[in-house]
Amino acid sequence: MSFLRKGGRFLFAGILPTFHDSPDDVVDKENKTYKAYLASKPPNETGLERLKHMFTIDEFGSISSELNSIYQAGFLGFLIGAIYGGVTQSRVGYMNFMENNQATAFKSHFDAKKKLQDQFTVNFAKGGFKWGWRVGLFTTSYFGIITCISVYRDKSSIYEYLAAGTLTGATYKMNLGLRGMAAGGIIGGFMGGIAGVASLLLMKASGTSMEEVRYWQYKWRVNRDDNIQAAFKKMTEDEHPELFKAHDERVSEDVSLNSVKEKADKV
Repeated sequence: MSFLRKGGRFLFAGILPTFHDSPDDVVDKENKTYKAYLASKPPNETGLERLKHMFTIDEFGSISSELNSIYQAGFLGFLIGAIYGGVTQSRVGYMNFMENNQATAFKSHFDAKKKLQDQFTVNFAKGGFKWGWRVGLFTTSYFGIITCISVYRDKSSIYEYLAAGTLTGATYKMNLGLRGMAAGGIIGGFMGGIAGVASLLLMKASGTSMEEVRYWQYKWRVNRDDNIQAAFKKMTEDEHPELFKAHDERVSEDVSLNSVKEKADKV
């Protein structure tokens, strides 16, 4: 069992808690981002005012951190759904092509490959669109309901996960009637509760909250965009590009409209 110990600490794949606390495990609440998060919350704000502020665009044209998290979750859901649907549908298309064209006489080997590739591409696009928008809409609705309820209550709890799972599951099975909606709501609420418990336990273990995570993620994106814009601005505002430096080395005199005008006046 000695291989499980290293420096007097038990190692469990870096997942389970150890017997010794580490300074790296403590979330620093004295950084600028956390202080900015506290300053961004107006005191004595009602739930409706927080919801209104959530859907308000600031003076720089940026959306709120809550909407940014919903957008990212929806885009990730669309991407995962599109990949899953494209892979599964393209495999079905490949199998159907091989079964339906066993006795087909193609012009050449390359012609058969081309038609197979066309069939593969079309099925991938159809499957990707079919699953992408559904998973994206489901994910956006689920995280949107969670975020709206948590913003209105100004805290995160298991209730918004249960409500979001129930409403989203029932809406997703709306085409199956009341019985299908009831089954979808029960399953969705159960899965939403599991996801809520896992998220809250993770937040509790990390010493932070979902609201802080959304704000930090939003600020990191804003800081990244600001750094990119500053880099581009520095490149465009360079007073001495390489081309101008090479020109100044060859021509000692500064040639401008004023110097040309002065020479014309002298003549």
